[in-house]
Amino acid sequence: MTNNTSTDILNDILETLIDSAHGYEKAAEIADRETFKNFFSRRAASRRAMAASVRNEITALGGTAENDGTILASAHRVFMGLSAALQDNDEAAIEAVETGEEYLRKKFEKALENDELSVSAKTLLKNYQGELRADGRLIDHLEDATS
Repeated sequence: MTNNTSTDILNDILETLIDSAHGYEKAAEIADRETFKNFFSRRAASRRAMAASVRNEITALGGTAENDGTILASAHRVFMGLSAALQDNDEAAIEAVETGEEYLRKKFEKALENDELSVSAKTLLKNYQGELRADGRLIDHLEDATS
């Protein structure tokens, strides 16, 4: 177990959390219903808080934290804007965040399976897994509400 491996894994998670926060912000912009806008805004704030915790862990392990999301996420946000123009905004927003959440959950699972991830990093990520699952269930309910 090396700190470099842990910081690399955490930086990958951090980029995805930043992407998730940006995605939720974009979803809040394109959603029609105020309830959805508020939900997406709260989730964006939650992802920013998670990102701050991961950033702190990276620093505690002696690493340097990433500041931006990925290029792929920027392209995804552009696509969200285009798909919203072609679809019902609530449905487009929910579909986009649902895809992003599934990707984030898988990243967490993969990171937690890595034997080289430090104990403190594993603990941090495990603490957020329940919230990610709950968010996934809430998004499923939102999706049902738009059907």
